[in-house]
Amino acid sequence: MRAIHISNDKKRDAQVGFEAKSADIKLFFRTADGGRTVNERYLKFTVATSPEALSAKYGDLTEVLVSGDPEIDFEKVGKKLSDLKKVYLAADGKVAHSVTLTEHIFLPDGTEKGTRPVVQSSANIALDNLPLRWTGKLVPKSLALRKFVFTRSYQLHHVNGLTFDFLYDMAKTLAEKKSMMLVGGGEKGTDPVVMFNGGIPYRAFLEGRIDGDKYMLILHLTNLELKELPHA
Repeated sequence: MRAIHISNDKKRDAQVGFEAKSADIKLFFRTADGGRTVNERYLKFTVATSPEALSAKYGDLTEVLVSGDPEIDFEKVGKKLSDLKKVYLAADGKVAHSVTLTEHIFLPDGTEKGTRPVVQSSANIALDNLPLRWTGKLVPKSLALRKFVFTRSYQLHHVNGLTFDFLYDMAKTLAEKKSMMLVGGGEKGTDPVVMFNGGIPYRAFLEGRIDGDKYMLILHLTNLELKELPHA
C-alpha cells in the first residue's frame, strides 16, 4: 500500500493510504462469432523503413513505391509486440543514451510562448516530507469541472479507526460545501504535488463524498487549466 502524508483544515496531519481506482468498462466489442475482441500490437515498420528514413534515402518516393515495396520489411513487419519499453532516438535513428527533455509552453490560443527544460521532480507526499496542506481555497465542484482538466485521481483510505475519523471529517466538510479544496506541498501549501520521483508536478484538489457512515475522499490532479480565449 502506498502512503500519503496529509493534513486537514485544523492543521492536524496523518499518514493514510491511497490507490488509483479504475472504472469498470461495461462496453466492449465482439467478433463475428460472438467472441470478445482483444487489443494487440503489431510492428508496422522499422527505423530503416520509416517514412523519414525512406525520404532521406530516395527523395521522391513516388516511383520507388510504384516499382517496389521498400517500406516493408517482410521479415519483421506484422510481428506481434509485447513487453515494450520506451526509448528515445537521435536524429540518425540510433538510441539516445543521454536526453534533455524540453517542455513547450502554449498560450490559450495555441501559440507557443516558449520552452523550458523539464525538471525532474522528487515526490513530496511521503511521511518524511511536510504534509500536504489545505490552502483554504475552495472551488465549487461545478466550476472546477469546467475550469480544470483532471488527468489523475486517487482515492484516499484510512488505515485504522483514528484515520477513519480523520478522513471522514474531511470528506463531510467538503461534501457539505459542495466544493473541492486546493491542497499543496511545502511550508505554506503553495508547492505543486508530485506523486512519484521524476513525476509531473500537479495542482491537487480534494473532493469529499459521504453516504451515512461511509465516505469517499478523492485527490484529483491537474496540470491543465481551461481559459477563455480573448474576444477578437
